Amino acid sequence: MKLRFADERDIDAVASVHLAAFPGFFLTSLGRKFLSEMYRGFLNHPSGIFLVAEGEGKVIGFAAGTSEPSSFFTELRRKRFISFLLCAFPALLRNPSTVLQKLIKAVFYRGDKPAGLEGGALLSSIGVRPDVLGKSIGQKLLNGFEREVLLRGRDFVYLTTDKVGNDRVNAFYKKNGYFVESSFSQHAGRTMLRYVKNI
Repeated sequence: MKLRFADERDIDAVASVHLAAFPGFFLTSLGRKFLSEMYRGFLNHPSGIFLVAEGEGKVIGFAAGTSEPSSFFTELRRKRFISFLLCAFPALLRNPSTVLQKLIKAVFYRGDKPAGLEGGALLSSIGVRPDVLGKSIGQKLLNGFEREVLLRGRDFVYLTTDKVGNDRVNAFYKKNGYFVESSFSQHAGRTMLRYVKNI
C-alpha cells in the first residue's frame, strides 16, 4: 500500500470510496458529483490536507481535512456555493424540503471547532473501501494526516462522528489516542461526539 497526497485524477475514485464507505449518510445521498466537488475543495485550498491510500494502482482509502477550519469553510462557501447547488439539484428534486434544509446546514458548516481551543486541524472525512477493511489502511491514513498536521504547526486534531450505532469507528479513534472532548445533538436528535488528539 502506498500513501500519497491526492491530485485531480483521484477525485472520482475518492467519491467512489465515499459512496461505498458511507451508505445511507446525507452527503452520500447528494451523489457523486456533489462529493467530487466537495473533495475538490480540499484539493484546491492551501489549508487542505488530502491524502489517498493506493493499492495495486487503485485508490482504496482517503483522509481529508484542513489546517485552517475557520477560513476553509468560509472560502469554500464563497467560491463553490453555486457549484454545490447545481450538483445537489437531482437530490433536491427528489426530496426538496429535507435536502434543502440539510444542504443549507452543510453549506454554512464551520467545522465544529471545540470551544476555547485554537490552533487545531480538522479531520473532516476518512474512508476506506469496505472490501479492504481490517488491513490497517485507516490507521495509516490517520497517522499520515497527523504527520502533515504537525508539519503545518498545528497543536491538535479534532473531528466529529456519530455516537450511536458507530462502535467500530469510536473504538478506532480511542485506540489511536483520541478522547471525547464533548457531545452535541444535531437535527432529528442525532448525537455526535467531538474527538480531540494532542499531537
